[in-house]
Amino acid sequence: MKIKRVFIVLVIILQVMALYAGGKKEQQAKAKSGKIKIGLVTDVGGRGDRSFNDSALRGLETWAAKLKYVKGGGYAELSTSAYDSSIPGDLKSENIKPLDITPIVLESKAKEDYVPNITTLVEQENAKLVIGVGFMLAGAIGEVAQTHPNTKFMLIDAVPIDASGKAVNLPNVVSYLFKENECGFLAGAIAGYATKTGKIGYIGGMKIPPVLRYEAGFRAGVKTTNPKAKIIGLYTGSFTEPALGKSAAESEIAQDADVLFHAAGATGNGMFQAICERGAPYWGIGVDVDMGLDPNLCPDRTLTSAMKHVDYATYLAVRSIVDNSFKSGIITMALKDGGVGYAPDHVKDALSGTQIKKIGHLKQMIIDKEITIPEDPAKVQAWSPPSSF
Repeated sequence: MKIKRVFIVLVIILQVMALYAGGKKEQQAKAKSGKIKIGLVTDVGGRGDRSFNDSALRGLETWAAKLKYVKGGGYAELSTSAYDSSIPGDLKSENIKPLDITPIVLESKAKEDYVPNITTLVEQENAKLVIGVGFMLAGAIGEVAQTHPNTKFMLIDAVPIDASGKAVNLPNVVSYLFKENECGFLAGAIAGYATKTGKIGYIGGMKIPPVLRYEAGFRAGVKTTNPKAKIIGLYTGSFTEPALGKSAAESEIAQDADVLFHAAGATGNGMFQAICERGAPYWGIGVDVDMGLDPNLCPDRTLTSAMKHVDYATYLAVRSIVDNSFKSGIITMALKDGGVGYAPDHVKDALSGTQIKKIGHLKQMIIDKEITIPEDPAKVQAWSPPSSF
């Protein structure tokens, strides 16, 4: 009988422990699900464009959530060393640290996906912030934000617009814009010094404002350091087709261009493919992120990259939700606040020390407002570069 009683007591104890453990697991699950949900909708370039979309994803997944995307779906926790190394040198002092959020990413394969994806994040996922990556999502964010005033939205590279295409000022939307013309200018100034043939290539994706600002700045930069250089410009009409970027690059190389710059998203990856196949003396200039760090492109022949910190802007927007400091309106990021810049890559291999100092001086002149860089390529011809720098 005693053995039977002991057995019953042990069974009861084990059941209690199991219930406690189950309750603890349930509490842990609730705690995890209780994290702030942040949604993001990519542009059609999608994950893996090595450019614009990937930069936004780095700000959300890597920096805010401290997670690494696992191919095929899902996440793995990022190590502290990998986290620290993901933050570039110019942002090391910006107090970037994990924010304990849950990222939910929906990729857009076509423009028709924008509104459904954004709506899903709002209505089904209950995201506290929904991020629209790129100018092309201006209408979709404008539409959904007006009908869901209790959800916050971040729009990159544009302000929200209504069905008629008119800009609307919404109390639940913050827009992050960038001075692409400023970093484009520095890339152009470097290209002007680096070219040996006096011919430089420019490859654009679609003629939308951010891309046009890149082009305007690039042309103005070339004009400043090498006014006799000829720029061969081509637009592919796409941000998603590397084959078009490669074809455009081959066309410009055939016309003796030896330094090429693209503002074409994933399409521009084809430009680097064309350059890598040829090697020296050709140089490629990346866009949005430091493409010289990407082993899948052409790091050995990446002269520089015109960078804009979409990653940091995304992180800041997420942080504003976490610390309850969200404010609607427009935030413009420029050289003066580290929002844009250029990557060192192989600049020292192509330019002299004196030329590099001049690039630095030009950068400071922009910060000090001694130079105003045009935003429209059509206005570059009439624009006068500084007489001394």
